[in-house]
Amino acid sequence: MTGDTPNNGYEPLNYGGALAKLNDLVGRDVLVELRVGNLQGPCRLAARGVVVGPPSGQQRLTAQRPAEDDLEAFLLDTGAFLAVKEQDFVDGQWHAGSDEDQRPTQPHLNIAFTDSVLHVAVLWRHDPAGAERS
Repeated sequence: MTGDTPNNGYEPLNYGGALAKLNDLVGRDVLVELRVGNLQGPCRLAARGVVVGPPSGQQRLTAQRPAEDDLEAFLLDTGAFLAVKEQDFVDGQWHAGSDEDQRPTQPHLNIAFTDSVLHVAVLWRHDPAGAERS
């Protein structure tokens, strides 16, 4: 998806792993970009906010869908949302971020679909746990 090899800090994720990572981001300030084609493709949608989590009723809707046809939504405190559809899911990658290189990287999650990539970047400056880094 990103051209990165598994040994350079990217953790491969399946559908369930990508959803779990999004759940781990609840309470974190993120920038979400939807890119056409691949990660280097043009950005078509962007949203910023704190991940609130799944909307109420998500579990009930998931239980009603046929196997392999799940659609999980996650809300941001700004009113924006993102959705991960199982049927279109290709793969996911998590990068925990690093400040050891010459160019620091922020934590980010890439979720590839058949026609696009959802890039979720965790913003350092609004990360309460990251306050210790400053």
